[in-house]
Amino acid sequence: MRLLATQSHVVHGYVGNKAATFPLQCLGWDVDCCNSVQFSNHTGYGLDKVKGDATTDLQLGSILQGIVQNFSHDYDALLSGYLPHAESIKQMGFYYAAYKRQEPDALWLLDPVMGDESKLYVSESVVPEYKRLIFGQDVGIDIITPNQFELEVLHGSPVTTLAELKNVLQEMHRFIPIIVVSSLDARLFNDPSHIFVAASQVGKSPVILRVPLIDSYFTGIGDIFSALLIDRIYNHRNELDLVSCVNNTLNVVQEVLKVTRDFSPRGVTMGSTRMKESELKIIECRDLYEGPGEKQELQFTYKTLY
Repeated sequence: MRLLATQSHVVHGYVGNKAATFPLQCLGWDVDCCNSVQFSNHTGYGLDKVKGDATTDLQLGSILQGIVQNFSHDYDALLSGYLPHAESIKQMGFYYAAYKRQEPDALWLLDPVMGDESKLYVSESVVPEYKRLIFGQDVGIDIITPNQFELEVLHGSPVTTLAELKNVLQEMHRFIPIIVVSSLDARLFNDPSHIFVAASQVGKSPVILRVPLIDSYFTGIGDIFSALLIDRIYNHRNELDLVSCVNNTLNVVQEVLKVTRDFSPRGVTMGSTRMKESELKIIECRDLYEGPGEKQELQFTYKTLY
């Protein structure tokens, strides 16, 4: 199996392609990385401690053009994550869509990385570009993994009730077959001690999964989540049980976070001088990525939105 991943790269630490590549390799994927930025480290160290540059739209387009032209039948899956500006999204979208027209059975997961907790951490110009891509005709995106804030930005309306969530998902399924909302506002459930995830597949009722909150500072969670999820969905695509795929992915992510927490000092926050000790323990968790197996797997299914 071969996968093309277009997202961020850091020299030190584990976010973006650094968080996704090794777990996928452990699962048997040959991963080709196209880096949307190249930074010394992630921004959790503090903006004044990050060096490097974003890949220009001309550079990104040239690289992806070469990939699509030279390896037109190589990839079983496409993964896209953090893209710093509208032009980089446009380039990725153009060449990924071109690849999907050549290989319609390739699986494309797009993580529309824009922000969280009601704040954008990318340029506002990316919003209309993501909307154009996600709501376009014959683009070929199979899966998106927004958090609740990103879902609201894409749809253009707030989600304050589970009924509103269901309606938004149903409307967006006109364009995207599979939507996994990687984190929902805990106020929807009045339960700050858990993380809530929505798994929604066209033609089926959305399902909410509830995972115990591990109270620590982590970066790169969304990147490893998307990588593991595309592996599960690809391997079960012929008889897809989306909730089972999401549940298994959450089990693995939960174990990775526990290992990371056990190695990390307490009280680390954004900009902390001890940030490097809180990087995801991607290598130490190399035996976890295949999942715990059915007997040990925790069942996080919480509620079905009929």
